[in-house]
Amino acid sequence: MADSAPKAGRDVSSFSADSRWHKPVVGLISVGLFLAVWEMAPRLGWIDPFYTSAPARMYSVGLEVFQSGELMENIRVSLVEFCWGFALALLAGIPLGLLLGTNATARALLDPLVTALYCMPRLALLPVIIMWLGIGMESKVVVVLIGAVLPIIVNTMAGIREVDPNWARAAVSFGASRLDVFVKVLLPGSVPAVLTGVRLGLGRGILGVVIAEMYVSVAGVGHLIVTYGAAMRVDHLVFYSMLVSVFGFAAVTAVGKVEERLQSWRGD
Repeated sequence: MADSAPKAGRDVSSFSADSRWHKPVVGLISVGLFLAVWEMAPRLGWIDPFYTSAPARMYSVGLEVFQSGELMENIRVSLVEFCWGFALALLAGIPLGLLLGTNATARALLDPLVTALYCMPRLALLPVIIMWLGIGMESKVVVVLIGAVLPIIVNTMAGIREVDPNWARAAVSFGASRLDVFVKVLLPGSVPAVLTGVRLGLGRGILGVVIAEMYVSVAGVGHLIVTYGAAMRVDHLVFYSMLVSVFGFAAVTAVGKVEERLQSWRGD
């Protein structure tokens, strides 16, 4: 009996370690299998390589565009446009979401407008934005801002309103001021919802900058996608499309890791 407790402890620790590594290992295996099947399918005649390309050809294209300088220059253009737009979305979306979540008057005034804009196909405004701001960086920044800011506002507002009101009452009963309640109760309790909004905004922002560059642009990854698509250069088209996907996955995963670390703020 005396040896059973340490053994159980070792089993639990081992299970926890296995669980921590299970998801990334399974993910890597699934990606590896997908790439293997994708590589073999054209070789075995299952699909036409002209329309689907293959991982080995993606690697060759990557080397080619990197050595030519095309890759880094267009990534730089897209990243600058995205970073400016997303930074503005964070600076506007989080404070506005906090205001709507804590102030009933502001919520009554602005919530219908925010809801209407959230449901509207915002990329449909792209032609109007182009007419206002031209084909330069400014129009792409605004498209990213519009796409990313609304999920951040909505989720931040929801996060504030979902904080247990008993926590605020308990803080007030111990003499906390309204500012103390906001800083020490409402803000920490809403952080997971805020980060969920940031993750959703990332996806919308990436989509926005690529589509804006596809619509009208002289540089950027979206511009290259539409250019190679029109020229039927499938290898380059798929390479740049996959590049956008990898960037989006990495960005969303990074925010998800931060969100996991902050889950303890809720007392989980």
